This record gives sequence, C-alpha cells and structure tokens, in this order.
Amino acid sequence: MTLKAEQYGRDLHLTVEGADTFVIRPLPGRVGVQITDTYLEGAVSKATAVEVEEALMIAVDGAMWDDVEGRWGPHPEGERPNYDRISAELRLGEAESVLLPAFFWQTVVGIAGVNAYIEGGEGVAGGIKALWALVARLGISPSKTSHSSALEDLIRLQAGSPSTSSRPTGSKPDPKQPPAPTR
Repeated sequence: MTLKAEQYGRDLHLTVEGADTFVIRPLPGRVGVQITDTYLEGAVSKATAVEVEEALMIAVDGAMWDDVEGRWGPHPEGERPNYDRISAELRLGEAESVLLPAFFWQTVVGIAGVNAYIEGGEGVAGGIKALWALVARLGISPSKTSHSSALEDLIRLQAGSPSTSSRPTGSKPDPKQPPAPTR
C-alpha cells in the first residue's frame, strides 16, 4: 500500500492509494497534549483501547469539551467525517495508515513524525519508529514514566540497541549474576 502525506498550509493531506485524500486540520496545543498523553499511556497499558481509539478519533476530526469527563472528547458519531470515512472505506491496515500519521502530526513531532512512520514502513514498524521520535523529542526516560518496561522494550526493539538502564547507586549486585567485565 502506498501512503502519501503532504502538509498544505496548516493542514495535513493523507492519501491512501485508491482513496480520496483525508484532510487533517490542526488541533489546539492543549488537545494535542491530551491525545499525546493518552497514546503514551496506551503504549504502556495505562490507557484502555477505547481511550486510545478516542485519541485517534480526535487526531483526525478534532475535539469538543466534555463537561462530564472534564476533558476533550471526540465529536459524536455522524460528526466525524474523516473517522466515519476511514471506518466505512478502508481496510484495517489502511485505516491504521491514516490514523497513526494523523496522530503523530498532531504531536510535537509534527510532519517529522509522519515521515518517520512512512519511512519506518508504516504499520507496527512505522508506528514504533514514530513513537521513538516522539519519546526522544519529549525527552522522556521510559524507565521513569512507567511502572512496566513495555515502552522501553518498544524503543529498544526499534533502536536495536541494548538497554542503558543500570542499578541504582548503592544497590548490591545480584549474587546470581556474574560480575560485569572490567576494562
């Protein structure tokens, strides 16, 4: 599948081979922060699949304030032109190739995140590459932001490098582990 992404003025145009272009309008910064937080929480299993899906809906169609929840939420069904088209016209893999670039474009990585997604091969590999770009841009230390190592594992897989984590200063070495080699 071929995905074409171009920024026109403040809008992102995403074209999936054989489909009409999806025009993604920019979100206000505070909404972008909220969907970024939700997506990162989803990456470490702290947000539900429904919350992540709502963040992706917001990325492609904007948000409205929800007084009950006290946060931004997606527009109601029928008022989400991009998401409704994606759901009706595209296969799941094609849908992912619109939703994820739209999400990364709405974050601080912007078009660079979209390009990382495409250059990474789209799908899971592209998503991980763009996630790495986002985490690096935010200066997040995965070991400090999650109780699990899920995000660190994702980043390590993408980066292809060993973990840089070390035991805290003053801790005793594990007697079951051989001592580290010295140079």
